[in-house]
Amino acid sequence: MTGRVIVDHIVWDWNGTLFGDNRALIDSTIDAFDAMGLPPVTRAAYQRHFTQPIPVFYDRLAGRTLTATEQSMLDRHFQESYARRRGSIELTHDAADALESWKQSGGGQSLLSMHPHERLVPLVQKMGIFDYFAEVDGLVGTQAGRKAPHLDRHLAKLGVSPDRVLMIGDSADDAVAAEACGVSCMLYHPGEDALHELDHLRGMSVPVAGSLLGAVADLLAVRSADSDCFVR
Repeated sequence: MTGRVIVDHIVWDWNGTLFGDNRALIDSTIDAFDAMGLPPVTRAAYQRHFTQPIPVFYDRLAGRTLTATEQSMLDRHFQESYARRRGSIELTHDAADALESWKQSGGGQSLLSMHPHERLVPLVQKMGIFDYFAEVDGLVGTQAGRKAPHLDRHLAKLGVSPDRVLMIGDSADDAVAAEACGVSCMLYHPGEDALHELDHLRGMSVPVAGSLLGAVADLLAVRSADSDCFVR
């Protein structure tokens, strides 16, 4: 997708982007595979094979197609391990500054996550950033799979034009969802604890930022220099 568009709203991803739980996600997956007696998972293997939806990712890590029962048990072990870690996870180090910087510029922002909605909302409130967002949407009921339909519903609730939106996330699925819904995208790669290998994101043909504040600063710089336009 090429051209220049006016961006006045950011849709933020949660896990691995604003919420600094990358290491917890990786370690909980390692725990789950160990509990099941499946081939050991390393951080490098996680980053090399990471994809969404998660059942496909688990198949890749296992090196075979897992049964429905195995998938269910892996998810249970993962959720238990992640829950033990959740209380010590904090926002990404510059998340609050990035949100404040964009707010001060007059831009709108919202939060879209594949995390269950009933757990997402109190967690965002606990982190003290809920009021930055026009909407906070997590998964409801049996919604699952790819992020694009979830993003499409989110944009409809916001009532914003997709061509005026930038999505900031940390996974290839964020870029795929953005393209499917006609919005711009910038991906965040936090370094050694990222979910993806850096080359995965570079191959998505979207900008990749090493920090959230840097992502917002880059956007504001381009807006200022080019009549509020962002290249996508």
